[in-house]
Amino acid sequence: MNQVQAERIWLDDREAVSLSELSQCCGMSLSELDELADYCALMPQDPATQERLYSVQWIGPLRAASQLRLDFDLDLFTVAIVLGQLNRIDVLERQVMSLMARLPLQD
Repeated sequence: MNQVQAERIWLDDREAVSLSELSQCCGMSLSELDELADYCALMPQDPATQERLYSVQWIGPLRAASQLRLDFDLDLFTVAIVLGQLNRIDVLERQVMSLMARLPLQD
């Protein structure tokens, strides 16, 4: 499977990854991800457990935030803000799609 095909794999949001797996997927170091978690921009699935596991839904936004960080030389605090906004955009897009699906077909 080439890289383009690998990018198009659907992720099941019930799946979880470790911090090190998340680091490998999004191109950020463990310490950078820890700092994002300190800013509450990155939340584990179950904060009460000893082993922190993260939803695979974080992979896309973290990749985008990581790329924006490189493109615009952003500090991690700004990346945390960007990550929050990317997540908000995703929620709004899902809401719009849901509402559009309820509209009757137009000729």
